[in-house]
Amino acid sequence: MGPITFAPHVISPIWAGTRLAQIRGLEPSGDKNYGESFDISAHEGVTSQVASGPGEGMAYDEFLRAYHDEVLGDTEDTESLQAIFMDAKEFLSVQVHPGEEDAARLVGDRGKVECWYICEAEPGAELIGGCTTCDLEALREASANDTIGERYGLRVPVHPGDFVQVPSGTMHAMGPGILSVEIGSFGNTTFRLCDWGRGRELHVDQGFEVLNPSNCVTVAHVGDPERVDHPATHRAIHNEAFTCDVIDVRDSWQVPTDGQYFLLTCVWGEAHVSSPEGDTNLAYTESCVIPASLEGVTISGDCRVVVSRRC
Repeated sequence: MGPITFAPHVISPIWAGTRLAQIRGLEPSGDKNYGESFDISAHEGVTSQVASGPGEGMAYDEFLRAYHDEVLGDTEDTESLQAIFMDAKEFLSVQVHPGEEDAARLVGDRGKVECWYICEAEPGAELIGGCTTCDLEALREASANDTIGERYGLRVPVHPGDFVQVPSGTMHAMGPGILSVEIGSFGNTTFRLCDWGRGRELHVDQGFEVLNPSNCVTVAHVGDPERVDHPATHRAIHNEAFTCDVIDVRDSWQVPTDGQYFLLTCVWGEAHVSSPEGDTNLAYTESCVIPASLEGVTISGDCRVVVSRRC
């Protein structure tokens, strides 16, 4: 089994910009823009479709059940990490994700920890990455009247090449003018604390069951791709669920596989992925899964890739 590519599940959220559609050559859906692409996802309702190899045409969750050991390796995990591209022209809803214990207790789901690699950002772009107060009464009142983002959202400036880590329990929202890729763990539960007056349902009670107002995001400033003759590696993210390394490749790079699956995401340039079991090309904003059973993977080209591995 070679590198696994996908047909993404693309949707048109109300906050969508036009950048992602332009990059991928997607035609708008009526008056709606394609702003969120579930490139690697096994979650119900937003499942990507396998586009290569023995599982071509299968939904990714079905594929993982059929080829669990070949893809995920010797693990009790039933899902893989996920990769989602987001193109925002407005703030996303202010939200919070539960950790493992809270997710199991409240909704019977897995917990979610995530991170965002900032591919593109307009000058002055910022996101919300925490609370400016730990006063739970004030925060709850502001959430109930849909103003918590404006009143108590911690604004964090970001630039292309930044990697933002979002622990579970952290109040957060992607900001306008940002194209990013989210790498996330297994859960898909989101509690919305504020929607900026757009009228969607809020989840105040559930959200405050899991919110830790002292949490905030951390930002690794990786910067622009390094123009060097040898591959440059940056360990940008390390949490309880996964790691993310940013690799700048000028010519070629032999990827250590170690019998573990991982995600490859091209965040600059174009990457050619070769292996004894097959090759694939990743254009800017495209991802693939390298299965645990595959050895001898090489990336070539002039590119930057994010390598995401399960801890």
